[in-house]
Amino acid sequence: MGLSGKIYAFLYGILGIFLFLYSYTQVDLGMTLTQASIWQSIQKWFQHVGYFNRPLSTGIYLVLLFFLFLFYSSIIRLIQRKQISSKRVWLIIIVIAITTVFSYPAFSYDFFNYLFTAKTVLIYHANPYQVIPLQFAGIDPWLSFMHWTHQPSAYTPLWILLTLVPYLFGFGYFLLLLWNLKLLLAGAYLATILGIGKLLEKEDKDYALLGVAIFALNPLVIIECLISSHNDIVMMALAVWAMVVYKQKKILFSWILLSLSAAMKLMTIFLIPAFFTKWKRLASFICIIIGFIAVLLQREVLSWYWVWIMPFIALLPRNKALWILSYSVSIGLLLRYAPFLYFGNWDNPVPIIKTWVTLIPVGAGMLLAGLELFRVPKDS
Repeated sequence: MGLSGKIYAFLYGILGIFLFLYSYTQVDLGMTLTQASIWQSIQKWFQHVGYFNRPLSTGIYLVLLFFLFLFYSSIIRLIQRKQISSKRVWLIIIVIAITTVFSYPAFSYDFFNYLFTAKTVLIYHANPYQVIPLQFAGIDPWLSFMHWTHQPSAYTPLWILLTLVPYLFGFGYFLLLLWNLKLLLAGAYLATILGIGKLLEKEDKDYALLGVAIFALNPLVIIECLISSHNDIVMMALAVWAMVVYKQKKILFSWILLSLSAAMKLMTIFLIPAFFTKWKRLASFICIIIGFIAVLLQREVLSWYWVWIMPFIALLPRNKALWILSYSVSIGLLLRYAPFLYFGNWDNPVPIIKTWVTLIPVGAGMLLAGLELFRVPKDS
């Protein structure tokens, strides 16, 4: 039992290092991470792979996805067969967090806007809701690599307030600013996992470890929360802990945490009805799915939106059909990056390819999940 866990901890460590290295192939061509000449030479080599050898970059990305999903399903099977201990699973989680937390936010333009809103407040002493980044053109070098520079901040005051701390402790060094914010988001990832574990220890102890792994080792969660580092994970950490403290009969504190979660991003406002029900785990899943669908009816599917759903799938670990569906949706959403990596833009034929690489895995997953729902147990 221990040997299998050790092997997977080692394999995840290797995979995490490759994810870390690959992320730096996506450093924007207009960005200089550090003035050190040695690093600049290394950076250019990595950028050459990402920008000028796109077939190789796409191939590496797909291979990394293959192993992420292979290891993920293997760990889930080991847990179901009780062939791996909780200690080993947590070792794997810590290993993957450590090896990826200092990666470049490869698939996130938003990450640099997070930092720029903090810079707007602390350096330019301006209101990020009243100015746009383009107003600092010719003054701020970040404009050479930032996106969404034509509009004021779309982030909530609570999130902007949180970003001030990592910015202050970056002491003006860009890499330190970047890593500080990624550490904050990695902390939210770990907090979400701890919250899922605590809830299941109280309500479904035999399946607690499975629920933890379903969320923590999901490849989409790893890429969107530890690599790209979207702030959605902070929203979900607060929502999960609102449920934890509610179970501890700290009702007022629970509502405060849920309010803070909604103040991060409004999505978790859909969870409010679930807090008035007896079966909060199931009700929370249903409520967040309703919110997810409402958002999708208004805008394009973005892969990190699935981070909203994953904690609540993890809180229902006995439902194998849900896990199958989440597995296939995660594949489909992560494959959406592949045509962009290959072509280097979002123009035709990328939208068509993106649609099909999403629909095929999701359709297959829906079919398999449906078959699982109607499967007759062997002992019946």
